[in-house]
Amino acid sequence: MDESHPTYKEFIELAADVYQKELKHAVMPKLLFKIGSLFNKRVKELLELLPRYEHDNVFDDTKFRNRFPDFQVTPYRIGIAQIRDEQLSL
Repeated sequence: MDESHPTYKEFIELAADVYQKELKHAVMPKLLFKIGSLFNKRVKELLELLPRYEHDNVFDDTKFRNRFPDFQVTPYRIGIAQIRDEQLSL
């Protein structure tokens, strides 16, 4: 795992930098999701996922690194660039 542990906002900024364009994003109040979920099934599904995203996910991969010390980790920037390059080749 990349040891930089970016927040969601930092990850979006990193992707914007790699893609060399502005990636607009906004944080919507939970109340809007609750209201929208009454009218739209997809919004209802997103509402169910919100608890996951209330806090930044930081994964501790210490055990994995200890078990597989030679494992080649792809940094986020390189991984995002690989995805971009694959998209461009389609």
